[in-house]
Amino acid sequence: MQLRNPRAGGIGVELAVVMTLCAGLAVGLCGLRFSRTDVGTRSDEEETRQLTLFGVAATPGTKTVDTNLTSIKPQLDKLLPKHGFKLLDAQSKLLGSGDSVTCDLRNGYTVVASLIDQADENGKVQIRCELFQEQRREFSTVVKTPPNQLFFCQRALHDGTQLLIGVGAR
Repeated sequence: MQLRNPRAGGIGVELAVVMTLCAGLAVGLCGLRFSRTDVGTRSDEEETRQLTLFGVAATPGTKTVDTNLTSIKPQLDKLLPKHGFKLLDAQSKLLGSGDSVTCDLRNGYTVVASLIDQADENGKVQIRCELFQEQRREFSTVVKTPPNQLFFCQRALHDGTQLLIGVGAR
């Protein structure tokens, strides 16, 4: 007859219970960590907007359309019928209030869009659009647009080309 140490079996059971509790605690802590990350992400989304800004040169009397603009060609045709369209630059950036995004439109022209308000009392996003030539402001306006909707500003350039500035936020 073999004698067993009653404590040896107890230690094995205690060790298994302790390891199970530690594993449960580790899983629980990971869950808390992920929950906090999710809450932080939701808060960040509420405080920022994805702002898209682009410049398009519209040349009268041509029908050529930049392949990058085919998805918005119907909108462009409504704004300026009988024009050809060429994408000059496009930028998209996650912005908080007061942040801005810039496009280089060539020939010394740049356009800057700044997020003023992520959602005003009517739920519209407020964006300031400014056109610069050689760092001298040529044009400035505040755009109020619903989220997920493009807005266009139009400006005639010195060479007769029309400049369309597209801006939108989601």
